[in-house]
Amino acid sequence: MSCAINAEQLHVHLDIQENFKANDEKSVIMRKVICQGILFFLLINGCGVYHPQTIDIPLIREKNDLRIDAGISVVPTVHSTISYGLTKKLAIQAFGSVGSDEYYFQVAPGLYKDLGRQRVMEFYGGFGYGYGDIYKDANPGSMFGNYQLYFVQYNLGKYATGSQHLDYGFGIKTGYFHSILTDENYYKFYSYTGPYDIYDENSLLIEPVIFCRLGGERVKFRINAGLSWIMKISNPENYIPVAIFNMGFGINFTPKTR
Repeated sequence: MSCAINAEQLHVHLDIQENFKANDEKSVIMRKVICQGILFFLLINGCGVYHPQTIDIPLIREKNDLRIDAGISVVPTVHSTISYGLTKKLAIQAFGSVGSDEYYFQVAPGLYKDLGRQRVMEFYGGFGYGYGDIYKDANPGSMFGNYQLYFVQYNLGKYATGSQHLDYGFGIKTGYFHSILTDENYYKFYSYTGPYDIYDENSLLIEPVIFCRLGGERVKFRINAGLSWIMKISNPENYIPVAIFNMGFGINFTPKTR
């Protein structure tokens, strides 16, 4: 009887070990798939005169709420966002991003509403201005110039309270994208010395983003990821080089203002 019990116990122990091993293998496979997926996005992403902006989604809840966010992104830039609740319904947000050969700044007033059950809805409308420069080895050639963005953005998210530590949600931005870009042998070779073609373009931009913040009541680590599509209204034969994917990482600070 004793031997039978020991054999059964050994069999159960081996089954448990096999289950743990199988779970470990699944976990390793899942991590590899996630890493390969991120690498795939980064490889196909490339660079562009514009890329998804890693703007903080603040989830303003009430008057005098202040959010200060700063970080870096996969498309090499440093960036910062400041958001503030002006009244019980109105908020304002400012954002800036700077890279080695690019910059972008925007300001957007907006409306916000606490929906209850720790959910917040925001609606912003604003103006952005930037500069981008992209080099193409194949020709070789480059494209560079300024652009303006007139946009609206809808945000929806859930914030943490008490012992909870996670904020999360999503946003979607859309608007009119106007660019004036100089084509210095980017699409094809024209000349070593110029003059070069200048494209005055009108386009529609769509930019969804997801985010999460993890940490304490005042300071949280933030990660967000976004996609960009630019659909040209004028001169559809020439595409605007855009980085379609970007991820941002940073610190989000909520000072005590009341």
